[in-house]
Amino acid sequence: MYTWVFNLLDNQSRLETAYGPIVFNTLYLILFICQHSFMKSKYVNIVMHNMGLASAERAIYSLTSSFCLRYLIKNWSSASSIVLWQVDVDRNEWIWWSFVTLHTLLWLIIAGGSVIMDLPEILGIKQVYYDIKNYAEPLAYKSFELRMLYDHIRHPSFIGLTIILWFTNLMSLDRLLLATMLTAYMYFAWSTDRSDLEYQKYQLQQKKKELKTNMKHL
Repeated sequence: MYTWVFNLLDNQSRLETAYGPIVFNTLYLILFICQHSFMKSKYVNIVMHNMGLASAERAIYSLTSSFCLRYLIKNWSSASSIVLWQVDVDRNEWIWWSFVTLHTLLWLIIAGGSVIMDLPEILGIKQVYYDIKNYAEPLAYKSFELRMLYDHIRHPSFIGLTIILWFTNLMSLDRLLLATMLTAYMYFAWSTDRSDLEYQKYQLQQKKKELKTNMKHL
């Protein structure tokens, strides 16, 4: 490892090629992270309420997050001149299928988790609809334990996304930057506690009981 770093630092052309993409990619990630955090601050919440946009706050947050994420994806630059590791999946079909199967499964879990966590409410669509219908906000119809969980974490399967970011056959320098910054941001922002864990365990047990009951009636 020491020799690899020593040789890399000696290779000026590789460093110069990677410098620009890494600097700009870092700025794009900082933009996304700052937007994601700032738009959920109490200051923005107060401003939205004063402007009469309380019901649209979540929808605006989702739209601005989507815009920043789209901007990041569109302008992301590869720094493939520096590769930390590379697994040759072309020569081994089993390794290729391992990566494909794992990533597909994890993305399905994340997508399924979004639906289970009430996707229209996460996107802010339900808040606007309920306001038009003069209903109470959607969270008012959910249990206290679930509201606490949503307050601590709004995205399904941080672990799944972490594995997707790091478990790759080609770890280039820009991929390392993406994985490091997003993983750090997720786990610094993740504020779940033991009560959230106990709630999810209880819900899992209830779902298992319901599934067993339904299977018996088939």
